[in-house]
Amino acid sequence: MLATEVFLLDSVKSSTGIKRFTEGNLTSHLVKFAIPVLLSHFMMILLNTVDMIVVGQRLGEIGTSSVSIGSSVAMFLNAFIGGFSSAAQVIIAMMIGGGKQKKISRFISTVCGFVFTIAIASMLIMLPCTSLMLDLLNTPIEAYTGAHDYALICIFGIVPIYFYHIISAIFRGLGDSKHPLIFISVACGLNIVLDVVFVLGFNMGVGGAAIATVIAQLVSVVLSVVVLIRKKDAFELTIKLKDFFNWDRQALSKFIKLAIPMAINNSAIQIAGMVINSMTNDFGVTVSAFAGIRANIATTVDLILGSVATAGAMIIGQNIAAGKLKRVNGTLIRVGVVSLSVSALLIILFLACPISIFGIFTKEANVLELVYPYLPILVFSLVNAGLRPITRALIDGSGNKRINLIVALLDAIVARIGLAFVFGVLLDWGYMGYWFGTTLAELVPILIGVVFYFTSVRKKLLKGNTEKEVQYGKQGNKARCSGT
Repeated sequence: MLATEVFLLDSVKSSTGIKRFTEGNLTSHLVKFAIPVLLSHFMMILLNTVDMIVVGQRLGEIGTSSVSIGSSVAMFLNAFIGGFSSAAQVIIAMMIGGGKQKKISRFISTVCGFVFTIAIASMLIMLPCTSLMLDLLNTPIEAYTGAHDYALICIFGIVPIYFYHIISAIFRGLGDSKHPLIFISVACGLNIVLDVVFVLGFNMGVGGAAIATVIAQLVSVVLSVVVLIRKKDAFELTIKLKDFFNWDRQALSKFIKLAIPMAINNSAIQIAGMVINSMTNDFGVTVSAFAGIRANIATTVDLILGSVATAGAMIIGQNIAAGKLKRVNGTLIRVGVVSLSVSALLIILFLACPISIFGIFTKEANVLELVYPYLPILVFSLVNAGLRPITRALIDGSGNKRINLIVALLDAIVARIGLAFVFGVLLDWGYMGYWFGTTLAELVPILIGVVFYFTSVRKKLLKGNTEKEVQYGKQGNKARCSGT
């Protein structure tokens, strides 16, 4: 408890473990919430990349391609449930900001019960579709068996994958970003050990790497459930077993209306990536291997900068619910300063030693030959990555279901696939055209976020503040007339 108090020294504390960001220093709130999220994302990066590194070093470009394609299925699952977890996190934050703390317990029970149902349904739907998905991805014949094993095992492990995301979102929604860091650190450490044992020790290949990942996430989920139960009094949660089956319809309806657009957004982006990977895989195993490394680096950058967006969304969610425009604006400025600074550092790093960074994943000379031609596209992508957290924090924190659906349709389905087709096929740039088109499409959600702020969020908050001032003025006049 002492460590938590020191860590959140400048936070506005209540009598519970819930953290409120509607008062106090915004910079302090953002940094202190974002640092554990950032470290959690680093652990997630290791969890996602260690399989590719270990298998790639043992099996070469075929192993790298197998993990790359097989893990795209796992990444789709993560993207899908990521939309649900983001929705849960935002709704809990807005409940806190709006003074509806008593509804949180029922909401958590309902969401967990619903997510378990979704996990089972997803597993049953995707299991018979594994081969079809690999065929649609144009999986190279050399990598097919390994990719199939990896994807199939990840689908069997869908329940712990889903529950890790949703329970971590619950903790973050309550203002606790430290415990999710502990959970993913345990998973990452265990995954590294099991990868070495299964892949290098028992020579289980790509399937061994997938088994290691699923076991690690299962252990992490068990730990997170135990901690949540032990901390329920600190968060003033009244969690009852029957509530996981007897759902609150009003809470579930609110959750689904926001979660589905967010899940569509995340899933559509992932599907677009899978479609582009499918077109890229036609160029052979070397390009497929590089595409996997490229995608892994892009995911790494997104996870790093996503920590700032996650922290910003939490703070914005509470302050939008409280109607505090100045704090929303202040949070957006701080998110921009941090994310653009990190983006600039990453650009310098990649320009200084690109081969060394890409060489972490493979030693194949023919794969590394693609690094320098791709470098200008990578720099462009890193600039977009620095801008994206600003609008992402605003859109996620607003809890607006329509804007999330618009972003999903325009960004993923229209822009990414459409522009990749234009540059890759119509202009005949090949796989570099596919990658440039998707990078150019990253500007779409940024532009949508800017328009959304000026046409909706700012006007709504200004109107809300004006109404409060008018109401306060009337109360003041009544008080003066009554002589009080």
